[in-house]
Amino acid sequence: MNAIWNNFFSKNNLKVRDYLKKVPIFADLSNGELKKLEKHMIRRKFMTNEYIFREMEPGAGMYIVMSGNVKIQIETENKQIKDLALLIEGDFFGEMALLDESPRSASALAFSDKVELLSFFRGDLLKVMQEQPEIACKILWNIGGVISARLRKTNEQISLWEKKST
Repeated sequence: MNAIWNNFFSKNNLKVRDYLKKVPIFADLSNGELKKLEKHMIRRKFMTNEYIFREMEPGAGMYIVMSGNVKIQIETENKQIKDLALLIEGDFFGEMALLDESPRSASALAFSDKVELLSFFRGDLLKVMQEQPEIACKILWNIGGVISARLRKTNEQISLWEKKST
């Protein structure tokens, strides 16, 4: 790695598999498959109030919270910031960017000291698809399950909201 990036990136993969096992997208991968996937993971540290990405930026990959807190936010039509979620260790976000390069639907902000994230980018998924298609197939299947569950929950919330407003 370039010396300029040494302050931001860590090569230490001692706990990477443990974090991957906590994420539904990677949970059913074997230890051997996780070991192969580790080389595609990057650790990055963020300072308090540093943006991980901003709403409407092109999506590049997903993130897993290894330490600290991350706030997911949107900007309303009135230019106000609305908090959608506070993520803690073991939570993950941004997985839709693995499937397409659409603009981010929200911003992600480091909300505490010593935020450390594990990232997996779309380009790395494409490499895994070429090198280890059976691993990529499991990952893609699991992403579909996660997105499906989140969409189902969103539909339930919209339905409840509509019933309350009538």
